[in-house]
Amino acid sequence: MRVAAAAALWVLFASACIGAPAEGPAVLDEPREAPRAITHVVGPPRTIAELRARIAAILEREGVPGVAFAVVGPRETYAGGVGVANVATRVPMGADTVVRAASLTKSIVGLGVMKLVEEGRLRLDRPLRETLPDAGIDNAWEGTSPVTLAQVLEHTAGLDDMRPNETFVDDDAMSTGVALSLNERSRRIRWRPGTRPAYSNVGYTLAARAIEVATGVPFDAWLRQHVTIPLGMRDADFRRTDVLAARLATGYRDTGGSVAEFRPIAHRPAGALLASASDLAKLVQFWLRRGEGFPHIVTEAGLRRIERSGTMPYPHMDIEYGLGNYGDVAHPVKGRGHDGGLPGFLSCLRYFPELDAGYVMLLNSTTSRNAYIEIRALLFGYLARDHALPPDEPEPRTLPPEGFYGFAAPRHALFGFLDRALLGWRARPAEGGARVDSLLGPGLELVATNDGGYRLVGQSGTSIRFTENRDGERVMVGLVAYAEEGSWTLARARVRALAAALFLLELAPWWAAFAIALSLARRRRIHALDLAPALAAIALPASVYVLGEAAERQLLGEVNAWTLGLCAATLVFGLASLAALAAAVHAAVRRREHRLPLWRRAVPTASALAAAGLAAWLAAHGLVGLRTWAW
Repeated sequence: MRVAAAAALWVLFASACIGAPAEGPAVLDEPREAPRAITHVVGPPRTIAELRARIAAILEREGVPGVAFAVVGPRETYAGGVGVANVATRVPMGADTVVRAASLTKSIVGLGVMKLVEEGRLRLDRPLRETLPDAGIDNAWEGTSPVTLAQVLEHTAGLDDMRPNETFVDDDAMSTGVALSLNERSRRIRWRPGTRPAYSNVGYTLAARAIEVATGVPFDAWLRQHVTIPLGMRDADFRRTDVLAARLATGYRDTGGSVAEFRPIAHRPAGALLASASDLAKLVQFWLRRGEGFPHIVTEAGLRRIERSGTMPYPHMDIEYGLGNYGDVAHPVKGRGHDGGLPGFLSCLRYFPELDAGYVMLLNSTTSRNAYIEIRALLFGYLARDHALPPDEPEPRTLPPEGFYGFAAPRHALFGFLDRALLGWRARPAEGGARVDSLLGPGLELVATNDGGYRLVGQSGTSIRFTENRDGERVMVGLVAYAEEGSWTLARARVRALAAALFLLELAPWWAAFAIALSLARRRRIHALDLAPALAAIALPASVYVLGEAAERQLLGEVNAWTLGLCAATLVFGLASLAALAAAVHAAVRRREHRLPLWRRAVPTASALAAAGLAAWLAAHGLVGLRTWAW
């Protein structure tokens, strides 16, 4: 296994192992940057039969068992399914098949909070400590910048995301109070509230607790009575009832048919909703009709507030996150809604006011990003089949502030140092807009929009903006991404130094094999300088492998063979790196007649120094001897 690949996996987990759909283990899956453009389907489906056939072809090609979906238009609503809900039993996916809707739950919580705001029982801008004095929020800026209800809903409070021991649990009906007692460290505010976005599921448990304080009723019972049942989602629930369990699809985590075990999440208000395509089609209809024809839940003014961000000092964007509701510009027409993901399930709900239409997509697999993107494109294409779509033409040119912007709002505190070290973008003026060069990966061409922002080619609205924060510093902001101006030279030097260290460490096993063969051939002893760096080079990717497997199996929050193995592997890496450094020093200071020749010392010494440097860096951030169950 290559060390460089291991480092890439560390970066992937730093992005929560939950970055874009189907990239790594899905846990309350959300976008973290501006959404990529979805190419409009050439020759969109004209009939439901054609739509189903083309979806079936995608499922077959990508190894995805099934999808439930709904398309909602001004003249029709169709809900159905393609493929199977369970590979073993071959039960078909259908309109009433229940899935784990995951973060679509947040949209229901947002509606519930706004209903109570309009009734005068909650206030969005009120310091949350006044509503929840026992919530355990640790905010160093409390005197001048208290955390508010709106901030926890918009992910701008500065909260860490769920810690491992408060993610998957065995209690399908865990109360908000118990969930918040599992790990108070996830409620430590990391920067001044209201200054930058970072996605945090913990905030929605705080919001649900506020619902309970305002109503005196458990959040799930109150939301069912006042939101989901009035919407017509009569069967949807926030726990696995016997009725829902009988209709629940099985989730799969790979193309080999590995079942993703159903494990409840502690922060149920962030993602516990169980619902079907026909249920969620009612939510699409509600948003398109702006509540008309439904029992009263929220006024038009309340709906508009849900659809925008109101807690950060930056000009609005078309993708901004409101109260459990965010914008999507990846289609040729602007949409809004929410995505979700849990092991074995991916969900997407979108509504397009311009088309008076929307869709729901519910996959029972997290194996294919292509399936997620392509089925979305087909659903949109079907809805827009009779509409003339706007051309993708450059808009009035706006020159961006030229410079480098380093990522400064990591979602997870544990791996935030990797995000800060490896994520960054250099903006430069270009024809029609700007070019953004990434520290890692390819650059992006940005098109200027007429509101002074930027979008990716093919997007339908503003998704990136260059502006200033409250301290007058230049920043680049996206959906839930935030980057501050810095030094491109220093950032590149840091990345190159890390790449060089990984390359040197990667050489260690090969050198060890050569040195062992040479020593055996000459009947000489094998030196620690040859072995210790190789052991470190093996332990690092082993740590990443164990980490990924434990995450995939939803076991990071417990003491078990996988998490103990992860702790041991990271300790082996640290100790082997220390031993390698000691061996390198010893080999260098020995008397001349006992010293290895320079050519024998050069490569393992360089590998030892690289291993020691990496180990010191990781140890300084708590990754050597990592005990995920206690983080």
